[in-house]
Amino acid sequence: MSLVERARRVLRKGRQAVLPQSEVRSPSDQAAWEDAVALWNALFAPFSPVVEDADVIELGCGDGRLAGALLTTGRARSALGFERRAFWDGEGGVPAWRPRDVAGLDLRVGRDAAGEVDEGTADLILARELDGFVPLDRLEASLGAFYGWLRPGGEMLVRVRCGDGRGGPDAPGYGFMTPTAWTAVLLGAGFEIVDRRRTWRRPVDQGEAVERLPHASDDERLTAELHLHLIRPWESRELDDLRAFGDQRRAGKARKG
Repeated sequence: MSLVERARRVLRKGRQAVLPQSEVRSPSDQAAWEDAVALWNALFAPFSPVVEDADVIELGCGDGRLAGALLTTGRARSALGFERRAFWDGEGGVPAWRPRDVAGLDLRVGRDAAGEVDEGTADLILARELDGFVPLDRLEASLGAFYGWLRPGGEMLVRVRCGDGRGGPDAPGYGFMTPTAWTAVLLGAGFEIVDRRRTWRRPVDQGEAVERLPHASDDERLTAELHLHLIRPWESRELDDLRAFGDQRRAGKARKG
């Protein structure tokens, strides 16, 4: 049973959803919105990100319904989504809908989004499958760009798949990225990791992973996915600027007094 299927089952049993019920026109459209709710509840909601009044960017946004729903609740301020294909227009057999009817929503086609977002303009970045969206040859540069998009204290929630020593750049985790490798590249980009959760490989796949990664630890070999809560920390120069601003305000109040 997939992640979304498990979450949808929980949702149907009465778990309170963060996202709204959308107007639907067909059973397939109903299911598409339920998938957006289920994905949020299963993948992102457990980390309790700050969505209220946030400027959100979603990388690999699928049909854009999750990003749109964050806005239609009245919680997020804006949402910008990037995807390889315009699934919201019905590509790939996904039920089409009208994102332009949602105020503050901007959906764009493209994987190389580094030059399309100004620095310091996002509060929250979501990536439901980072290694499936960002090509390996642009991984480090893209992570640096994502870090720059976030305001100090901003959050990034990502799911990354882990390689088992086989496959090429299009395989999970580019074929070779273990939990330790993912941790190193994310820390190298400047992020702090405040929480992480693992999804284990299926038993049928575990034996092959042990054979292909004989020198790795059990956790390294058997982890299929990492779900990560990242923070863009305040840098020392930013803290210095903040202190200087506070000193100026206090000095101004003292002169007025």
